[in-house]
Amino acid sequence: MRFATYGRKSIYSDKSDSVDNQQRMCREFVDFKFPDDVESFECYQDEGFTGANTNRPGLKRLLADISDGIVDALVVYQLDRLSRDVKDFANIYSSLEEHGVMFISIKENIDTATPIGKAMMYVTMVFAQMERETIAARVTDNMIGLAKKGLWTGGNPPYGYKRERIEVNGKKHCTIVPVPDAAEYVLGIYDEFLEGGYSLQAMETEFKRQGRRTVNGAFFSTTQLYKILTMPYCVPATPKVWDFYSALGCQMADERESWDGKCGVMIYGRSTEKNKKHQVQPHSEWVVCEGVHAPFVPAEKWLAVQARFRQNTFEKKQKYDIPLLKGTLRCAKCGGLMQVSRKKLAHGRVCSSYYCLKRMRQGVEACDMSMIKCSKLDDRVLAIFSDIEADPSVIRKYSSVEEKKDDGAALRDLERKASAIRSRISRLTESLAEGSAASKYIIAQIETEDLSLAAVNREIEIAKSESRRSASAEKTSAERSQEIAGMMKSLSGLSADEKNAIVREVVQECTWDGETLFLRL
Repeated sequence: MRFATYGRKSIYSDKSDSVDNQQRMCREFVDFKFPDDVESFECYQDEGFTGANTNRPGLKRLLADISDGIVDALVVYQLDRLSRDVKDFANIYSSLEEHGVMFISIKENIDTATPIGKAMMYVTMVFAQMERETIAARVTDNMIGLAKKGLWTGGNPPYGYKRERIEVNGKKHCTIVPVPDAAEYVLGIYDEFLEGGYSLQAMETEFKRQGRRTVNGAFFSTTQLYKILTMPYCVPATPKVWDFYSALGCQMADERESWDGKCGVMIYGRSTEKNKKHQVQPHSEWVVCEGVHAPFVPAEKWLAVQARFRQNTFEKKQKYDIPLLKGTLRCAKCGGLMQVSRKKLAHGRVCSSYYCLKRMRQGVEACDMSMIKCSKLDDRVLAIFSDIEADPSVIRKYSSVEEKKDDGAALRDLERKASAIRSRISRLTESLAEGSAASKYIIAQIETEDLSLAAVNREIEIAKSESRRSASAEKTSAERSQEIAGMMKSLSGLSADEKNAIVREVVQECTWDGETLFLRL
């Protein structure tokens, strides 16, 4: 049997339930229960991934191999290592049943072959999901409690501050304290933004011209500047600041009268982490309260900056057509997504070019990719699409799947080889039954042939799996060819947005190295 084990842990650690220990226990279990049936043993793992969803690279590889039929049995240390969501677990288990894969969970030791065993397995998963949700709620409540006390709830300190341990009622907690030089630097950014009348983009350009960089040595981006100019921690908790956040619809933890301006503002719930990325929460989720740390930006100055941002808000309308490769084209030298710049020419014409954002922000020493007119690269892609429309097989030139003409012949050779080995084993078995004097040599030869047969059978399964993957990729390529052909036929009737959307759908990878456009469909 071909065994697979899966291990997962939300946070990296060296404790007893680490991924390595989970896999060790699974291996020991398989060696004890199936000492003579182990043909192969593959390990899949995800360290630092939550069980709340299936967006895990190790799990995706495992499910793909199960679909390809190269796994006979899946062993996990505990059910919730596979998933902590009932719906996700049900989908995974359904896939296991569909492909005839035996499922074993060591800790629960549930017999899934019986109806009561399956029921107990799902009951266990319900409790695992409830435990996850309970822990999440408990952590959130604890963080909100710390924030309401004005304490720092974790993470990197904001610009101009550093973390410091303090003792409150005999317990150690964390707060933030201003770093004089850094605080003065941040205050200077506030002054320059107000006095210069800059927009964020103009301020980024000006800082680059001046050669001003972040503490990490890179040029400031508009995102970093916005984060500095809107952070709440540096402003005193005054009644006017209370009014500002109350008007946004935030949850105000303190009464307005208690904000006397002696301490800074503390907020919990401004952002949340989803799929390893931070996303800003709606204002209604923010818990705003008075902190215990010292502020360093006057309330009037901070409010003036926020007022500038509110004045600059506008309804964004698209002024120019979106180039074909926007959102798809990447710089081959640094890997960054290339952006679009526009320049007005004589007679009102506009020239659009793709440029490397890293070069623009960090200079030519970071990336020396030069600008390229959008029309040149877009026309190249349309020419490729036109060739595919005329001959769909052309898409194979731009496919990531290597064409293997002899896949069927190789598989037939392996099957013939396996058949020959089985014939030899049969003849040796007949000789053994006749009572040959060389029985011990015959038995040894049978064992050798049996090992060879197992190895060939493994190669056959791998070849079949590759054949299925290739067929699936061919099907996907054919679907992309149809999409491209449809776009080319109705090209004149499609808007720039629609063309761009089709390109994003069919193009898997698109890079420009200054001379060559690489396209993978």
